[in-house]
Amino acid sequence: MAVIAAIATTLVLGIPVALAIDRSARGPILLGLGYLYGTGVIYTVMLMLAIIGVHWSALNVTAIALLIAIACIAIKKRPTQHSALSTQHFSWLDLATVTTAIACVSYATIARVWEWDFWAIWGLKARVFLEAGTIDWRFLESRWNEFAHPDYPLLLPLNYVYGALLGGGWDDRWLGLITIAYGISLLLIVRGMAALEVKPSFAAAIAFAASVFALSHYIGMAEAPVIAFAGGGLLFARRAVSFGDAAAMRHGALLLGLAAVTKNEGIALVAAVVVALAFTNRRLIPRLWPAFAILLPWLILRADHRVATDLARGSFFQRAFERVADIIPITSMLLQHLARPLSWLAILVAIMVVPREIRARERFAFVAFAVQLVFYVAVYFGTPNGVEWHIATSWPRLTLQLATPLLYVVMVMLARTYDSGHAEARSEQP
Repeated sequence: MAVIAAIATTLVLGIPVALAIDRSARGPILLGLGYLYGTGVIYTVMLMLAIIGVHWSALNVTAIALLIAIACIAIKKRPTQHSALSTQHFSWLDLATVTTAIACVSYATIARVWEWDFWAIWGLKARVFLEAGTIDWRFLESRWNEFAHPDYPLLLPLNYVYGALLGGGWDDRWLGLITIAYGISLLLIVRGMAALEVKPSFAAAIAFAASVFALSHYIGMAEAPVIAFAGGGLLFARRAVSFGDAAAMRHGALLLGLAAVTKNEGIALVAAVVVALAFTNRRLIPRLWPAFAILLPWLILRADHRVATDLARGSFFQRAFERVADIIPITSMLLQHLARPLSWLAILVAIMVVPREIRARERFAFVAFAVQLVFYVAVYFGTPNGVEWHIATSWPRLTLQLATPLLYVVMVMLARTYDSGHAEARSEQP
């Protein structure tokens, strides 16, 4: 099956990249990073080929990606002092996470990808680009195609194209597997990172709980990759802030950059992380440069081709100012369309019950989440579309994008509170 071959190939191509960044990466963390970086490599190769005017084929894309992987293998970087695998011990709760992932695979492949946004945005772009053999800028520039959000970044459509190239033609019957692959990658990262901070049973419980948010049910859409990149990026950046882990900061910057070339919300998240670092550890801000390096080519191309952005129509700030008077009904709409409200209530209660000094240690994550939330809400005030329609069609998805790292932080805080001796001993690792 072409999609499975594409997922496996992408994983194999991404593992050397993860190891070049951190030679100590092992186990779940290595597998999760391997797939995420692999999709980033495919995106980069196909974007560069499009820029220089070379049409894509399964051979040239895979060959160049393989050369990148070989170059990464040749890089000799000293391992960090700890290993992401050395503390891995598995629990029976991990079976629950595996079972949940298998159930999601069944759901995602029960039929052809059915989401409207797949038909009108992500899948449509992929099929148009496949037929053109490159990025079809005429399609993106045409005002008749504004419904396809031509300003959205292209990481996911290009990875769909790569699967079609390997399969010899377009077939969206099994593309839902890619959605689940992103979710599983994030769960692997969560499981591996949690084991570095809490005991195995708690780490397994965190991964199982995270499956509620990490495994997106928006099959075929870009929610799954943005959840994976954003969640992984925030968790690694948090580790860099909390434990001074240099390799974690490299992973965080790269994953945030990949989130930025997946959806526009990822661009906002990079800015949110800059603000959060300004409040917690300003010295780490320059080390975010890989995120900007990944994003810059897309921003230049988008500006050069004058690709339409719906938020830029008219005066964003004038609309936002005029809607300030409607803050109460807009807030009511946000609460009405909040995804999984009981889960959010449980998270809020958990935050309130942990000691203040433990909450203070997670300031980076809380500030990043809060700033990103402000960005989301600001868009609704300045949107050129109907506010109620815009909230109803996007807010349930947006509220899930950063839920996984927030849940992770909350559960680690609970572990520190109620199993303080063990958790504190592990949190002192370099």
